[in-house]
Amino acid sequence: MTEDAIDTRRSTFSYAVTRWALGLLLCGCSQGGAQQPKPSTVDPSTLDLTTTDAKVIDAASIDAATGCDPSLPAGFPTSFSLYTHNPILVPTSAAVAQGADNVYAPDLHDFAGVRVMWYGGQGSDGHDRIFVAWSQDGMQWRKWPTDSAPQAVLEAGSSNHVNDPSVVRSGETWRMYYTDAPTAENDEIWLAESPKLTGFTKVQQVLGKGSPGAWDDEKVGRPSVLLEGGVYRMWYDGTSKGQRHVGLATSTDGIHFVRAPQNPIFRNAGAVDVKRVGSTYVMLREAGDGTYYATSPDGICWVDHGKLFGVSGSAYDRYGQVTPFLELDGTTVRAIWFGGASVKEWNRNRIAAAFPSTSKPSGGGCTSCVTSGISCSSACISAGLGGAGVCSYPGSTTSGMCCGCQPSGCEGCTAKGDCQAACVGAKKMGGYCAFPGSTSSSRCCACIE
Repeated sequence: MTEDAIDTRRSTFSYAVTRWALGLLLCGCSQGGAQQPKPSTVDPSTLDLTTTDAKVIDAASIDAATGCDPSLPAGFPTSFSLYTHNPILVPTSAAVAQGADNVYAPDLHDFAGVRVMWYGGQGSDGHDRIFVAWSQDGMQWRKWPTDSAPQAVLEAGSSNHVNDPSVVRSGETWRMYYTDAPTAENDEIWLAESPKLTGFTKVQQVLGKGSPGAWDDEKVGRPSVLLEGGVYRMWYDGTSKGQRHVGLATSTDGIHFVRAPQNPIFRNAGAVDVKRVGSTYVMLREAGDGTYYATSPDGICWVDHGKLFGVSGSAYDRYGQVTPFLELDGTTVRAIWFGGASVKEWNRNRIAAAFPSTSKPSGGGCTSCVTSGISCSSACISAGLGGAGVCSYPGSTTSGMCCGCQPSGCEGCTAKGDCQAACVGAKKMGGYCAFPGSTSSSRCCACIE
């Protein structure tokens, strides 16, 4: 199918699974993956790196005069419930680039009628990379370009690892701020850009370690960036003498950042995510016994509210919840995503979620009964049992009682009804059947991007 033959309109479409009878799939089937192309690399020595503590005359001013108000945002949930069938996204263990050990650091955005998640993964070669997946319901995720052979949207290149994406949209450009360790775990904060959801290119370092004797003189990383009124505000980890604290840096061009004079603004914490909920900033942070939070009226003066929710008692987060992310729908809290730490070394994580107790989701829950990292839709297509699939038995660990397969509705206008493959073939990130029953290639799939 050509790119012209696919409807790339950014429209949403949903259809009830009850339109078709569910066929049970033996989802323990293996899936082959295509050979991974050789990753492209960027030589940092050719780039124009910013200097530590660069002085920029147009740097945004910081005003802490409003003081510290302990109030929670209006409507902020009073309690959260961990999803019963966590984890929601697991690594594709058969893929060298992603490996069996570690996926975490999710960063979600609504785009083109779906939810997009950038996340980090550690390959079987020991190097971290950044990947992307998408979902219509937030429960079943399709990896790019395929579940069986995910490829990085940002390769490590000459670095030891890249991870911890924080993505903002600036005009028509996606800007990804992330942790880059050129060697070992000597973290720096870098910027990568892309006009698409995939294919990010390293631009340059935007924040290096602090000057000798500073609170962040060993390394900096794990940025959380907001773009508000033309000002980039970056909260980040800083480490010195083995102690980790949180700092803030600001920029008006998204490249040259200046540290706040009040730094560090929050002590003995790290891997934070900051969002503005109404007029209040909310900061999540990781911990070995759950997810903690604090609030601020200005992003500088913070009031700690303690633990928001604890670990589940199950194996997937037995040793903590790392790299939390607060997902919003406007000013409404939709979910909190995190990496569930299944071992004490925090190097075997799975992406899980907690939801406001008043709005628990349905769907999902089959990651334990399909081949590792494969969605029900991919498993159904591979087995020739339909172009779409849903998790019919959430929480099942039995491959014979797992996914429900049905036609996607686009069998008449695309091969096997597989809009994901058709859209990826058209150089898009993915797609779904937007016009069930269609036999026209020009009125068929909705592609993302």
